[in-house]
Amino acid sequence: MNFFNGQTFKNYFSSRNRSLTKDQQLILELYQEKISIESFFELEKLNDFNIKSLEIGFGTGEKLLQSAISYPDNLFIGIEYYKKGIAQLLLNIEKHKLKNIRLFYGDAFDYLKLLKTNFLDEVLIMFPDPWPKKRHWKRRIINNASVIEISRSLKSNGTVLFYTDDKSIAFWGLRHFILNRNFKWAVDKPIDCKSRILSSHITKYELKALKNNIQPYYFNFVKQ
Repeated sequence: MNFFNGQTFKNYFSSRNRSLTKDQQLILELYQEKISIESFFELEKLNDFNIKSLEIGFGTGEKLLQSAISYPDNLFIGIEYYKKGIAQLLLNIEKHKLKNIRLFYGDAFDYLKLLKTNFLDEVLIMFPDPWPKKRHWKRRIINNASVIEISRSLKSNGTVLFYTDDKSIAFWGLRHFILNRNFKWAVDKPIDCKSRILSSHITKYELKALKNNIQPYYFNFVKQ
């Protein structure tokens, strides 16, 4: 177990790495300390970036990588528990010699609770695992507690972009954000959530949905 300031945190690296390549395993071992929850507190020292963006559950990290390359003056933070994805993104960060990405491994809610108040400019939740079975709903990243922490960590007028191709979690997420009085759903009419908000890089899961003729939901919430 890891200990920091009297708190006990999960040691996520105790789980097995069956599908990791040798390079991915080596990069995880090399960065194990830097992507741990203890290193998360170092974010507070990074004040020279124009915008601070957090992506929760970045998967394979293609959007995070392209954003960091395109906007070198912005800070991009990613939290993920998918080891293969975080390892591959670490390899790409080294390949492109990027200095404006910080990655963290583990449960996003553990990190959300530690974020500095009014620290972030935006939060991205892109195609999260819908956990469709009712007994697994407690595992969904969007819940009352996480929305409260996201609100606290966002600056005034900060944004949350939430994309999904799953109808159940679309309405689940919408309900949790609009019931929090700190957020405003930034649409002229409800049907607008079926129109893409950004013209940025399309993620793997979004492309998969579109290829299967599934129109995703695109939600934009603004902190008031």
